[in-house]
Amino acid sequence: MAYEIIIPDKIQRVIDKKCDKHLKKRLFTKLLKLENAPQSYAKPLRAPLAGIWEIYFEKRWRVLFEIDENNKLVIVVGFKHKDEMT
Repeated sequence: MAYEIIIPDKIQRVIDKKCDKHLKKRLFTKLLKLENAPQSYAKPLRAPLAGIWEIYFEKRWRVLFEIDENNKLVIVVGFKHKDEMT
């Protein structure tokens, strides 16, 4: 069964602010890969962010998300430029 990808309004506004339409299209294509096996495309973060997963996008963006195995959900919790991740 495929996972459902959830992008909360707060995160969607950040994506809209930081990305043009071409970058958003590539981002959503990348996020669709998470539907089948999110763990295979991402890496888990360590404490204090344990439970959060990360994928790299375009070598400069980081997409942070949680995986809810029980409900088969991938919930995007952050979208940041690599310079904001310090």
